[in-house]
Amino acid sequence: MGKKFRKKLFVSIFLISCTMLFAGCGQRHSEYEEQESSQAEESEAVITVGFAQSGSGATWNAANIDSIKQNCSEENGIRLILENANDSLDNQIASIRSFIEQDVDVIGFSPLVSEGWDDVLREAKAAGIPVILVDRTLNTSDDTLYTCWVGSDFLLEGYKAADWIIEYMKTNHTGTEKIKVALFQGTIGASAEVGRTQGVEEMLKIAGNYEFVYKASGDFKYDGGVENMEKVLEQNLDIDILISENDDMTLGAIEVMERNGIRPGKDIVIVSFDGVKAAFEAMIEGKINCTMECNPLSGKPFVDAIRKVLNGDPVDKRVYVQEELFPADTAADYIENRKY
Repeated sequence: MGKKFRKKLFVSIFLISCTMLFAGCGQRHSEYEEQESSQAEESEAVITVGFAQSGSGATWNAANIDSIKQNCSEENGIRLILENANDSLDNQIASIRSFIEQDVDVIGFSPLVSEGWDDVLREAKAAGIPVILVDRTLNTSDDTLYTCWVGSDFLLEGYKAADWIIEYMKTNHTGTEKIKVALFQGTIGASAEVGRTQGVEEMLKIAGNYEFVYKASGDFKYDGGVENMEKVLEQNLDIDILISENDDMTLGAIEVMERNGIRPGKDIVIVSFDGVKAAFEAMIEGKINCTMECNPLSGKPFVDAIRKVLNGDPVDKRVYVQEELFPADTAADYIENRKY
């Protein structure tokens, strides 16, 4: 083999090797770019949700927030920023403004009260961030300031509870005198309080033989139920029915009754709201006659609404969760299925 030929052969092999080397590097570089691009797309696909909860005092609130957290999860492609207003309107508005500054994709919150939201909602709208309400509603001069609401029909809850009372008392009250009612309201101005109060008052007024002898707020808290029941006894009101707008207040009232030798559910008919597991236990023990469910498991419909809004799909302005009324004689059949 001649020297000249060997030189040509060496050059050819060298060129082929370089070509393969650069091709390999190019392929690896291309793979790296594709991986980087894929990671960027994956990062962009994550939905950031800021949620401003009103507080965490009641059992129902804890179940509602757990449902939000379980559904707004990394597995579902959502990064949740959760802030607790601790029952302060100013704190809740500050949380929403913080979410706007962080440029989240969606803002969710349960309004502590119905009024006072227009300014901060206008700020969210100007930033192009959709707002979804959960549980409680609000009053606004412009309903385009929020996208939709997910929660309960509180007025219907009040109607259902009052309807049960009217039917129950037809067979359990034989006197001709007025039936005396105490109403323990939730936080005044909260949509749950407004709807439930209106519903029971309207229905019992139409029935005609009911008299509200006591009405005051217990702020949806156990201690509020204790305080109000103590006032009822101090005033010697001798009530026939207690309507308590959430189970925590009801359980507080029951504690006071038992301390004073009153048999809850027997000496006083007790109608409650929310339907937490502790209320079902009390119904089985005969201490609560009826509870109107307020379903806190709104996490899934909340996430469904988020995806529709971000995809540009139509979404109903009001999305209702399913709820039932549970008389005491049905409690044993349903208690095992209570998730809160």
